[in-house]
Amino acid sequence: MKIVTTFGASRVDDAELYDEGVELGRFLAENGFTVKCGGYGGLMEAVSKGVKEGGGEVIGITLEYFDEIRPKNPYLTKRIPTKDLFERLKKLIEDSGMFIAQTGSIGTLNEIFMVWALKYGLGLDFRICLIGKIYEEFNNCTFIPKERLKDIEIYENLEVFKKNF
Repeated sequence: MKIVTTFGASRVDDAELYDEGVELGRFLAENGFTVKCGGYGGLMEAVSKGVKEGGGEVIGITLEYFDEIRPKNPYLTKRIPTKDLFERLKKLIEDSGMFIAQTGSIGTLNEIFMVWALKYGLGLDFRICLIGKIYEEFNNCTFIPKERLKDIEIYENLEVFKKNF
């Protein structure tokens, strides 16, 4: 089974960004991937909707604390609840051969840096794909060694990602 984990904003007010999430999910499902995500709203919901439309399976890795304060994602085919953030991150990461991040906030950055650190520190072999102009700023960061940028793939938008898939 091919598994990809997606990361992205839990709240999305931009219809174009939401639609891009749906398109990404559909694309992944149509290419035979099982998709894991955080299991809530925003881009997690959008990707899940696309996976469902594409006939695929999407697994939501949720956090018991959030279950009480965040709306349910109606598009999940499976939900795996976790007790704490560390367990949630572990479940999101395990068995995935690719990680894709769309626009997000601190939680998304946390997830990106976690998988990036694992790739670098343990020499693990998986793809990290960042989709969105916002991530082009990594190329200008002085706190990220330039040789570490080779560990990630940065795409201006979803269409560029799909062409390089």
